[in-house]
Amino acid sequence: MSGSAVVVGAGIAGLTAANALLRCGWDVRVLERSPEPRTTGAGIVLLANALRGLDAAGVGDAVRAIGERAYPGSLRDGAGRALVHVSPEQIAARLGTVAIAFHRPRLQEALLGGLGDTAVTYGAAAVSVDPGAADRPAVVTLEDGSTVSADLVVAADGVRSLLRAAVAPDAAEPVYVGSTTWLAVLDNPGITEMSQTWGPGGEVGLIPLGDGRLYWYATQVGPAGRPTGDPVADLAAARSAFAGWHAPVPQVLAATAPEQAQQLDLYGFARPVPRMARGRVALAGDAAHAMPPNVGQGGCQGIEDAVVLAASVSGTGDVIDGLAAYDRVRGPRTSGVLRAAWASARVGEQLRNPLLVGLRNAALRALPARVMLDGMSRFASWTPPALPVR
Repeated sequence: MSGSAVVVGAGIAGLTAANALLRCGWDVRVLERSPEPRTTGAGIVLLANALRGLDAAGVGDAVRAIGERAYPGSLRDGAGRALVHVSPEQIAARLGTVAIAFHRPRLQEALLGGLGDTAVTYGAAAVSVDPGAADRPAVVTLEDGSTVSADLVVAADGVRSLLRAAVAPDAAEPVYVGSTTWLAVLDNPGITEMSQTWGPGGEVGLIPLGDGRLYWYATQVGPAGRPTGDPVADLAAARSAFAGWHAPVPQVLAATAPEQAQQLDLYGFARPVPRMARGRVALAGDAAHAMPPNVGQGGCQGIEDAVVLAASVSGTGDVIDGLAAYDRVRGPRTSGVLRAAWASARVGEQLRNPLLVGLRNAALRALPARVMLDGMSRFASWTPPALPVR
């Protein structure tokens, strides 16, 4: 079937859902709280499962055209010693493609390009939704008091979702994951491969982008509330925290200007939300399963949500039945990824005891590459359902 759909949130999950629903013949409208498209932001790496999902949504080629193949180097310890190395050829052979890195605003721009003339309304802050029923549509209420009705509502409004309460009122609020993170994009000073470093109580990633820039992130275990909002002070804290790490980590942070960086506390769900759909409303992306970034699946799972959602509601004659099927499929999948992300955080960046760090590092050095590939393929081997394209 098809009908009218309102997507709340113009992030990666929301825009992918809009593209997928359009392919299936839906009349789609996107509502975004921000007053205009975002032109700043950090980077993101999408693995094979997400790229297949974007292909299904009809935007895979456009997205690949603006990304950079992310050739992974070694996972290292804080002193620069290699712990694990998996070559791009091994990843491509196992998963069908290497990962691709993007500057988030450019990725969102490519997703917007797939929508054509579809309406995206900026400055439209959705505050609640009536899930509707078999005999009446769902109704989204905006901050200004106006309402929008639709046969289907996709709540992709992020970790602080206001629409989640209508779907899963008993869901616990997201919690601080235990780490603060710094993110930045700057002109690439000569980094040629993607790398990741695990040190005691912290992690750093260096990821070349396809436009001549470099995306880096750095996380450190500690209490919430450390970002000051002062870019100079926040970047100075990062430089101090990672000053003793191996080259080129301190040099990259030194080359970053304060206006290129941001510091954020990380929040996610400690346990899965009880359900992802109710009535004519479905949760997607971080609104449903915000997680620590440690398995690189946050954005990827939002893309999976979008495609499965479009297939579920378009392959049936009833939206409510379709969303029930969506919940049955996506609930177990995202719950497993969420648990894996927390487990990876505990043995990765959040491990601080020197003895345990040493034992972890020794174990990683002893692992054959195929074990690491097995871990990656657990999530990245996902294949999207076929969409009933119209």
